[in-house]
Amino acid sequence: MSSSYVPGPPTEAPVAISRDVLRLLALVDVSTAGRRVLDQLLYLSDPETGTAEISQNEMARELGASKPTVNRGFKELRECGLAWGLEDGRYQLHPLLTGGAVSSPVMAVPEIKAADPESFTEQRRARFAAQVANLAATG
Repeated sequence: MSSSYVPGPPTEAPVAISRDVLRLLALVDVSTAGRRVLDQLLYLSDPETGTAEISQNEMARELGASKPTVNRGFKELRECGLAWGLEDGRYQLHPLLTGGAVSSPVMAVPEIKAADPESFTEQRRARFAAQVANLAATG
């Protein structure tokens, strides 16, 4: 039997991500589902460990998405190095996203796989340009 409880964040403190990291995120080619999963993991992340605890079923309910969509989002995040599973329902976010926080000081940290903007399709290039413009507009 699964629970319908979705945990809240371990703190109400804002999550701070530098402009350089936001620009890097704009270069990581994940689907909307992957980005929504990442945003939820960031919201739930523990500032001390950079981990987030939520089951894939809870994530699907929270996002109003199907479990296959959520699974695909988690897979994309793992493949590009932004987040990975530690155990069932517990995920580590890349230290660039957590201000260096990790659950273990001896943890192997994957390289973030960012795309070269020159290889983007026209649609993806327009989205990247808009993301970078939004960063410039808020600074």
